[in-house]
Amino acid sequence: MFLINKVYISTLLRDNPIEGFHRRENMKMRLIPFLEEAAVLEDVVADCYRALAGMTANDALLRDFRQFEREELNHARILRSGKNYVLKAPDAFGKENVDEAELHSGLAAVRAALEQIRKGSIGLREAVGRIRDLENQFEKIHLDTVMIFNDGTLQELFRQLGRDDRDHCQALEEILKTLG
Repeated sequence: MFLINKVYISTLLRDNPIEGFHRRENMKMRLIPFLEEAAVLEDVVADCYRALAGMTANDALLRDFRQFEREELNHARILRSGKNYVLKAPDAFGKENVDEAELHSGLAAVRAALEQIRKGSIGLREAVGRIRDLENQFEKIHLDTVMIFNDGTLQELFRQLGRDDRDHCQALEEILKTLG
């Protein structure tokens, strides 16, 4: 999916030159910090899945947690690549509609969960439940982010990130059922 977006962005740049430095700077100030922090959030969620994998000897759960970890790391890479698009194609972005407090709160919550998992102060079932709840919150953040894009391809990218979070929530719900 990323390569398709890269090709699309190249076409967008060719067909829609940047409309002035001031507008470009305003977009950079609003969106780049958001994209950087959102990528960090994805990295920490990936760390949580890595830590969950370390809590189980069950091969199926280990595979699932490792897969979720890879997907979260991919989300972080996609978000980091978005910084380049803000600078190169500011017209692809519209109004800012991201609740920064929600993003900061989510990042603090996932860091706290990771610390508890690493310290062993919560068990596997509670850890999975906590990550499921956080993934649910992050789905909302991704879907809210869709609203800042004028470009349909970028909107679809963030919808996909939200769908991935929803899929993780559903899979984690099934895992919780197996854990009793």
